[in-house]
Amino acid sequence: MIVAVLVAAALALLHLFAEDALGPAAPLVKMAPVAILGVLVLRAPRNPARRLAGFGLVIGALADAVIEFSFLGGLATFLLAHLLYIAAFVRVDRRLRLLRLVPVALWAAVALPVLVSHAGALALPVLVYGIVIFTMIWRAAAATEAPGWNAGTVGLLGAMLFGLSDTLLGYARFVAPLPASNLLIMGTYWGGQALIAASFLKRS
Repeated sequence: MIVAVLVAAALALLHLFAEDALGPAAPLVKMAPVAILGVLVLRAPRNPARRLAGFGLVIGALADAVIEFSFLGGLATFLLAHLLYIAAFVRVDRRLRLLRLVPVALWAAVALPVLVSHAGALALPVLVYGIVIFTMIWRAAAATEAPGWNAGTVGLLGAMLFGLSDTLLGYARFVAPLPASNLLIMGTYWGGQALIAASFLKRS
């Protein structure tokens, strides 16, 4: 497992700092880190939540390549991955825990109007996608356990990093350029996916 994680990290860094030199192979290199994480999760002892999360990672890896050719196609593919993550977190804890929705709803209330109002023809897909990813973050929060570095905390941090990555991507694409945007967006994205994978590997 350690070797696979190191390979995934090396490929992420390769894509981050040498994307232009990769040519036509760039989309494949981009999707490889999350695909490796997905395989690791799917190869672990099976339980329903872990299996859903593993498929979510594999679909997310596919989305990494699709978005290079079609932003809307990538958005739709990532949306499917988030639906699988939502199902996985719900499998862990079905309680609503509405108080944990409050900070997520505040984040959405700030970010979504800005992104949607600048998204033009993509306003509706961006709104739907935003609702789904913030739902995913809420369900990750609902699945947290006691304070500490446990599976719940790791999963929530991963979901939040994924949400931050998409918020930054939306801002950079629709609102205004961001300094070092690729580093910020991909760094938080890969970190988020890695932590989501780790959280389901840690769960019994």
